[in-house]
Amino acid sequence: MQIQQLQVAFDARADRLTLRIATAEREEVQVALTRRLVKALWPHLQRMLEGHLAGTDVAAPIADASTPAVDRGSYAEPYDDADLAHPLGVEPLLAMESRLQPVDGPLCRVMLGEVRARQVTFDCDRDLMLALCAMIRATVDKADWGLDLDALGAAVTPAVPSENTPTIH
Repeated sequence: MQIQQLQVAFDARADRLTLRIATAEREEVQVALTRRLVKALWPHLQRMLEGHLAGTDVAAPIADASTPAVDRGSYAEPYDDADLAHPLGVEPLLAMESRLQPVDGPLCRVMLGEVRARQVTFDCDRDLMLALCAMIRATVDKADWGLDLDALGAAVTPAVPSENTPTIH
C-alpha cells in the first residue's frame, strides 16, 4: 500500500479517533481507534521510533505536532477525499487488534484490524511514523480523553523488537 495522505480526526459522536489512509491508487481505508487501543498502542509506537526506526536522526523530537518538519509532508494541504474507492467498505473498521513489526529499511509494519475480520496493513518509515504520531497526539488532545501521552511514552525503554512482537489488544 503506497500511502498518499493520512488524516486523524476526532469523532465526538462515537468518541473515537478516525484514521483515514488514502493511497496513491486512490483508495481509502478508515480505521476507528478507541481510547483503550491508543493507550495500549502509544508506548509501542514510541518504542519503535526510539529503537528500530531511530536511524541517524536520533535528535529529532518524537511525535511533536507543534514542529512538523517540512520534509515529513505538508500539514497545510487538506485531505483530498475526492473520487476515492473504499476496498474495505465505507464504514471505518473498528481496530481491536494491532501489531507492529520491524521491517528492513528501516521500516515498521503496522497492522490494525477487527478480531478475525477486516484489517489494514501498511509500512512506515521514520518520517511517516513521526507524522502519524503527531496527528494522533494532536487529536487526542482535542478529544480531551485525559491520556497523558508523554507519561505513557516516558516509560518506554528503547529496544529493537523481535520478529515475534506481541499483538496489542
